[in-house]
Amino acid sequence: MLGAGADVDVNVIDDVGLPIAGAEIRAEGQLLGVTGDDGQLMVSWSPGQTLLEVSAIGYPPLQLPVLEKPVTTIEAVLRAQLLRGRILDADGLPVEGAYVTAGSGTAVSDVEGRFTVRKAAPGPVNVWRPAWDGNSVTWGGGLGEEMITIAPQVMRAVHVGGEAARDSWQFFVDMANNTEINALLLDLKDESGQVFYLSDVAAAQEVRATIDFYDLAALASDANDQNIYLIGRIVVFQDPIASIRAPEMAVWDTAINGPYADGKQYFLDPTDPAAQAYALDLAVEACKAGVDEIQFDYVRFPDSRRESARFDGGVSPDVRSETTRDFLATAVAQLHPLGCAVAADIFGFLTRAVDDGGIGQNWESMTSVLDVASPMLYPSHYDSGWYGFENPNDHPAELIANALDDGLGRLSRQTVVRPWLQDFGYTPAQVRAQIDEAEKRGLGWMLWNARSEVSVEALLGE
Repeated sequence: MLGAGADVDVNVIDDVGLPIAGAEIRAEGQLLGVTGDDGQLMVSWSPGQTLLEVSAIGYPPLQLPVLEKPVTTIEAVLRAQLLRGRILDADGLPVEGAYVTAGSGTAVSDVEGRFTVRKAAPGPVNVWRPAWDGNSVTWGGGLGEEMITIAPQVMRAVHVGGEAARDSWQFFVDMANNTEINALLLDLKDESGQVFYLSDVAAAQEVRATIDFYDLAALASDANDQNIYLIGRIVVFQDPIASIRAPEMAVWDTAINGPYADGKQYFLDPTDPAAQAYALDLAVEACKAGVDEIQFDYVRFPDSRRESARFDGGVSPDVRSETTRDFLATAVAQLHPLGCAVAADIFGFLTRAVDDGGIGQNWESMTSVLDVASPMLYPSHYDSGWYGFENPNDHPAELIANALDDGLGRLSRQTVVRPWLQDFGYTPAQVRAQIDEAEKRGLGWMLWNARSEVSVEALLGE
C-alpha cells in the first residue's frame, strides 16, 4: 500500500496538462501530503491494492486504483469543475465585461453575456463589473447554466477642484450626506497641469507639477467611510507644465521650434508613449490610494491645429481614433485589476457626429472600451441651429434630451453613460431641468462648475 515516504512520484495535472499545486492525496482516508508548485508529491510503496484519493479546490475528486507498483510515476488527471452561465441586465440583455468568481476560478462575460469559470467550487458566486452594482448568488455545483442579473450604478456627482478640496472638503461631504449626491468628482490633475497631492509618479516630480493641497489617501478613506463614490479626474494631454518643462512629450511647433500652444492651451502629444504613461501612472497611483473610478479628461488631440503642429505618430483620422481607443484600452487593462472603473469625458456634439470631431473622439470607438462615457452636454457650447434651436442655451432640457437620446442609441455595448451637465450661467431651475432629463432615462449625472460653485438649490434632499 501507499504511505508517506520517498519511493513513488504522484503527478497531479489538470485536463489541459498543467500542474495542480495544493492537491491533497489520501490513501484509505489517510492524508499522505499536498502537492507542491510542480503538482508532485513523493509517497512510498508496499505491495497490496490501494485506492488513491486526489482532491483540489475547483476540481471534482478523483479515485484512482493502484493495483501494482508503477514503473515511473502515478499520474492523476483532475478535470476542472466548470460553472457556465450568462450575465444579464434588468431588461434581460446580455452584459459584456463582467467578472465572475467562484472558488479559485475567474471568468469575464463575452458579448453575449456568457461565461465559463474553470476551477469553480460550489458556494458563493460573485459578479462584478466596473461602474455596476455587483451581485452574489449561491451555486450548488449543478451542470445547468446560471443566469445572474446586475445593474449599472447611478452616480450623481459634483466637481470638486483642487482648491475646493483643500479648503472645503467637508462641505462637499455634507452635501453628499444631505442631498441626492452620492459621488464626488475630485481633480487629481487639472487643465493647468497641476497635480494637487504629493504624487510619487516620477514624471510628476520631474516636471515639478505636484503641490500639497490634500492627502489623496486620506480623502479616499474618508469618502469610503461615508459611502461616497470617489471619482478621480485626470486631465491627460492638455498640460502647460509638462509641455514646457518636458518638451519632448509635447506637440511640436515647427514654426517656432518649440512646444505647440494655442492660446493658453499646451498639449502633450497623444501619440507619445511617455505622455500616455504619465497619465496612466497617476491613474494607477490613485486607484491604489482608494479612488473608485478614474475619469480621463482631454483624452484628445488639440481641436485647433496649425499646419506647423507635429505629432510623433501622425495626425490622420485613423491615427487619432486608434490612439484614443488604445490609450483607454490600456487604462482598462491596468486599472480593472485594481478595482477601478475607467471613464472619459467626450465633447457633447459627438453623441451625434459620426466622425471623431477632428480630435480623436469617435463615440462608437470610445464607448466600445469605456466603463463610463461622460459627454459634456453644456447647452452654452452648442452653436446656433443645433437641434433646431436658434439659441440652444435657452433650451437646457430639450438639448440634454436630444443629445442623450442620440448617444444612447449608438451604444454597441452597455457602457454607462453619465453626462456632464451645465452648472454655470443657469438658475437652479435650469440646472434641475437638465438633471430631470438624465433621471428620466435612468442615468446618473455630474454637475460642472469650474470653480466648484454648486447650485445646491437644484438638488433634491437625501
